[in-house]
Amino acid sequence: MQLINSALPIISSQLKIFPLAIVTLFTLGGCSWFDNGLFDNNWFSKDEDEIVPAKLIKIEAEVKLVNLWDRNLGKGAEDSAIKLVPALSGSRVFGASADGNVFGINTGNGNIVWEVNVVDFYTEEEREVAFSKNIDVITGGVGQGSGLVVVGSAAGELVAMNEEDGSLAWKAKTASEVLAPPQVSGDIVVAQSIDGKVAAYNTSDGERRWIYTTSIPSLTLRGTSTPIVTEEFVIAAFANGRLSVLDRFRGLAGIDQRVGISKGKSDLERLIDIDGSMVLDGSSLYAVSYQGNMVMLDLAASGRVGWGMEASSVVGLGSGFGNVYLAGADSKLTAITMDSKRELWASEALLNRDITSPVTLSSYIAIGDFEGYIHLIAQSDGRFVARKKVDGDGISAPVVVDGSRLYVITNGGRLFAMEVRS
Repeated sequence: MQLINSALPIISSQLKIFPLAIVTLFTLGGCSWFDNGLFDNNWFSKDEDEIVPAKLIKIEAEVKLVNLWDRNLGKGAEDSAIKLVPALSGSRVFGASADGNVFGINTGNGNIVWEVNVVDFYTEEEREVAFSKNIDVITGGVGQGSGLVVVGSAAGELVAMNEEDGSLAWKAKTASEVLAPPQVSGDIVVAQSIDGKVAAYNTSDGERRWIYTTSIPSLTLRGTSTPIVTEEFVIAAFANGRLSVLDRFRGLAGIDQRVGISKGKSDLERLIDIDGSMVLDGSSLYAVSYQGNMVMLDLAASGRVGWGMEASSVVGLGSGFGNVYLAGADSKLTAITMDSKRELWASEALLNRDITSPVTLSSYIAIGDFEGYIHLIAQSDGRFVARKKVDGDGISAPVVVDGSRLYVITNGGRLFAMEVRS
């Protein structure tokens, strides 16, 4: 057993500030306290100063965020690395809670169409082995497509339900814990697990089609990036600071490119995980690592680096208006032109507020924060045009957009449907 002693300030996922503490990290093999959820992505800093979230400044609202309806899905996650994201299909939105509930809800009026608990898909004997009162039941979700709704469970499985009524379609074993939403595309479901593996499963029966494995450091941030699935390939990013473009049908890597480069002497300083959202625009792929770089890769030119810059992010990127929006590890939001990496504008108004991945709707960027606010920001110049507090437990998962509507599952286990109105 290797013993690592580190002195560093600790910040919770809710950004409550604690004094400088002496922390002892025990690692055994490839496992660590970081991997087991005792440290969240934003729980530490190399600075010895306390990190204080920026106070919100009053804004002149230009549009309104109107709450259409909201539903209590169940218990919020005990593990702050679990960020459940709703999924949309036609007139339904699908949401899940960490204690196992999955819902199909009418987007128009918020009425529940069906409701299940994934624990009910297991026998009593299986439940005793797979679940306990001290862990979350659903760890990754929600994935949707091809008539399925898919989540990752604490049993180390994908659970696929029929979109129409929530009945069980199939269950499939995963290599390890799945924290990111499974991605459903055509005839495959793609899931990334925290042990550096990406696997594809048949949508018809859950049989595993292929698995791709990469090596990861023994000390990592808890979480994974969400794979991008197209008609031809699967893009996955890993805790070793690399991303791979895999053949969709066989899982073979056609491109393997480094994004983050380790620097510093300590294991903490050398963390270069890619945990946040990537952006694919035509053949241009944009990705950012923690304590590393943001790059544009040209997939049409074998993954050649078009441009790069130093950057650090945990939640990743959004895009719109020909820009990439970088949500920094310190919650600074920066607009960068896609073609030339020129900084268009930057905002520190949400500094250290643990913001979510930027998502665009209309001419705005939608972002949540640790106090449960949704912020709307103009893509053109970074000014704030609306703000609404929806849940005091905070927001960790990115919003999902449908036209002028947005949907978000809060840390308190509630699903909100809102609309942007002038």
